[in-house]
Amino acid sequence: MSFAFTRNLLTTTAIAFALLGCGGNGSSDNDDNAGGPSRSFYMGFTPFPYDADPATLLTVVDDVYAKLNNDADMVLHHLEEGIPWNAALADDLLTPASVSFPYSNHIEIDWETRKAKTPASHKKYIAITPINLGRNSLAPWRDTANEQDLQAPFAGHAASGDFNAPDVKNAYLNYCLRVIEFFEPDYLAIGIEVNLLRRNTNAATWANYLELNQHVYSNLKAQHPDLPIFVSVSPVEMLSGYVDPPAKFAGDPAGYRSTQLTALNDLLMHSDYYAISLYPFLTAYFASDFPAEMFADMFALSSKPTVIAETGMLAENMTAFAIPFESSIGKQDDYIASMLAAANDNNLLFVNWFVLQDYDRLCDYFGGCSDEDGLWRDTGVYDGDGNSRPSYTTWKSFLDRPRE
Repeated sequence: MSFAFTRNLLTTTAIAFALLGCGGNGSSDNDDNAGGPSRSFYMGFTPFPYDADPATLLTVVDDVYAKLNNDADMVLHHLEEGIPWNAALADDLLTPASVSFPYSNHIEIDWETRKAKTPASHKKYIAITPINLGRNSLAPWRDTANEQDLQAPFAGHAASGDFNAPDVKNAYLNYCLRVIEFFEPDYLAIGIEVNLLRRNTNAATWANYLELNQHVYSNLKAQHPDLPIFVSVSPVEMLSGYVDPPAKFAGDPAGYRSTQLTALNDLLMHSDYYAISLYPFLTAYFASDFPAEMFADMFALSSKPTVIAETGMLAENMTAFAIPFESSIGKQDDYIASMLAAANDNNLLFVNWFVLQDYDRLCDYFGGCSDEDGLWRDTGVYDGDGNSRPSYTTWKSFLDRPRE
């Protein structure tokens, strides 16, 4: 079983709150230092709000950022609503955004809100991508709204899988440079779960994407040599038994894994980190415990510095696509405890849990979540009423440790 990790409802709500107001690896024993247990990694969440009711939205947003201030030392701004392709292509990069913002007011309000509300003490991780939510084509156009239809010449490039077209290369590089100038991130992902593009398309499209990634990475590193720049991947595609291969590899799971391992090696030539996107309940283990060796197997895929770019685990049973996903607050707590312990043992640099608080109220406001949008609804360390779960206590026990 495999899911493209879409976030249509998430991105819609992110803009809703923005418009309402701005206000490598290797084992180490980190428990043997004289000051007690420590951690190797920063710990973060996204600022995704759990409700979109205009009557309470400003309070919700303030609550989310207050929790981020207390419950994390990193903020993940996950910008996956599209790319302002045409404006980025025309951007000469000569005028600072503080003087003349090069994109629409819609984007400016979102970015300004995020920047203003991010705690000054926290590390800033910005994740962007030229790939769409379906992980099978060029990212949509973002201008006066999210996920708009692509305009010329980008619509043609998307139809042909031409990630390496000069217009695409220039526009995406310009966009990355603007993101760096505006947010001054501590970490930058220039692609999200990019190996799924290899799963969902063909070898020619993948080769075109690799050319884009190399072009953007090389140019960004030339101008910002000290900024960690990388792409994230879904490592379960490279492990045996976690997902079914796509139809073109029916009956040949080993052949599929081989293509994914090759894709990973190609990516890591132009990625500072091995960055993992991991949701174990969206695998063959949706109704059972994931294998005890899962983390060891995933971390063994690369010797590069490793991060968990995003992760999460259900805390309740749910049914989606007629599939019974089985979980509990205990299972969520077990996952977060084993994940953080494995991260520490392997000297990971940061860990991000995607959903801070369950978004039951958000689903209620929109008249219910679709099966796809509801997959992450119950993955918060706070439940839908704002009560902390056992996983929160485990998370905080690591956050309270000094970071090495």
